[in-house]
Order: sequence, then C-alpha cells, then structure tokens
Amino acid sequence: MSKSLQTLPRHSSLEAILQSLDADGGVIVRDFIDQDLLGRLNAEFKADIEKTAPGSDIVGEEMSVFWGSQTKRFTRLAARAPSFAELLDHELMHRWAAHALKEDYWLNTGQAMIVGPGEKGQRLHRDIAIWPIFEKIGRDAPEVMVSILLALSDFTEAVGATRVIPGSHKWQQFMQTPKPEDSVGAVMPAGSALLYLGKTVHGAGANVTTNQWRHGLHMSFVLGWLTPEEASTVGVPWEIAKRYSPRVQRMLGYASPGRGNDGPPKNWLIDFADVRNYLEV
Repeated sequence: MSKSLQTLPRHSSLEAILQSLDADGGVIVRDFIDQDLLGRLNAEFKADIEKTAPGSDIVGEEMSVFWGSQTKRFTRLAARAPSFAELLDHELMHRWAAHALKEDYWLNTGQAMIVGPGEKGQRLHRDIAIWPIFEKIGRDAPEVMVSILLALSDFTEAVGATRVIPGSHKWQQFMQTPKPEDSVGAVMPAGSALLYLGKTVHGAGANVTTNQWRHGLHMSFVLGWLTPEEASTVGVPWEIAKRYSPRVQRMLGYASPGRGNDGPPKNWLIDFADVRNYLEV
C-alpha cells in the first residue's frame, strides 16, 4: 500500500494518470483548473454556501451521520453557477471518462461539499455503493464511474482533506471493513483535484482543530445506462441548459445515451427517439 497519493502536474499524459489510478485507485492532479476558473467558481457559489445550513434533514441516523452535522452540501450546480458548465466540459475529465467507461456516459452528480469546524471524519465508503450489484461483484466489476474532488480552498490534513485507502479498488476481500489508519490524506492546494475510481474507498477527513471551512466540489460521470444520483434535468431546467455547449447538455441528460461506439440510443428516449428531437433549439 502506498503511504501517500501520487501528485502529477496539470499537463501530465493521460497514460501517466491512468497508471497512478490503476496502482492506487486515486491520484492528485495539481492545477486541475486555472486560477481564473477557480476564482469564478468560488465567487458564484459564495451566496449559496453562506445561505446553506450545515447538516441534513434526511431521515435516518446512518445517512445523517454520513452527511455530516457540520458539513454543507448542495447540488444543481449548473443552475447556480455558469462556471460549473466549464468544469463539466473539462477536456481531461472527458478523455479519462471515454477511456475508462468505453460507452456513452453522463453526469452522475455535481455537489458542493463544504466541511466546517467541528466536523468528524466521514465514514469510509465507495461511491459505487449506490448500485449495490457492483459492490457485490467486487474488484472484477466493470468500471462504471469516474470522479473528482476539486479543492476550491487548500486541502490540508487539519482542515479535513479527503481520506483515501490506496489499492482498495483491488481488494480481494472487497467488502472488508475499511480501517481509518490505512487511509492517506489527499493534501493539495486550491485548484487541484483528486481523481479517483468508483471502487476506491474514501471519505471526507475530520476538521476538529481549526476554525476554517474546507471548500470542495465533487463531480462524477457514470455509464449512460445507469440511473445517476442526481436528477439533473429536474434541477437544471432546459431554459438554463440550452445556454451551454452540446456536450454539457448531454452530461445533464438533454440527450439520449448511446451504446458502444457511436451506436444508436437505447434508453432515456421519447417515442423511441433521442430526447434532443423534442427540445426547443
């Protein structure tokens, strides 16, 4: 097991990034976005962050603990911030997704995750758990998701940098209980991103010794024949989505995912045709 995650510069080759992901299940890419986009994301999300209360109204103690009592979360990011559409169109993210997922894909979710002072460490978990069949299959399950955790502020150990267990995507005993002492912190400056696989065990770190808020943004892509975590077409209406690029519209669900290489759409249809045929353009 690695003692830390590898950090690669922004212009590293896709091959180098894939090698690190294969070895550890996660890799930090420094300066994943430039300072201009970072500044606009922070500025456009500022009001939503300020008005969002920490904690959750989700019924059930398990989900309430998982959510975090001192963590602010919200979705519908493309409706809140035009700059999020630029992140959603990030070329490296799409090169990785096209390579890893093989078939058409769309946005699983985009979430602001703002960890506040006094927050305990999140339960270690895998993102593919929302589709239990893939956890049951284990390490031999197909790749169905690629994810990033973008640092909107500096991620330090003290402020709750995301914890990752390197190599957990290949555990033979896939459902063994994760041990926090096996995790390492994804320490990185603002504008950098942790890239990780849906099979990789991870969780937000604890923020119990500072008075600072850790500002992060999660974004993930998933195979087009799986139901995403976020209902983007409801949260981001067409009146907003039509301002964005065709690829961003497709990520938000305003197109029908295909199968294979340029195959015809097989799901998310209207009268057996691509949903784009029914949009006002």
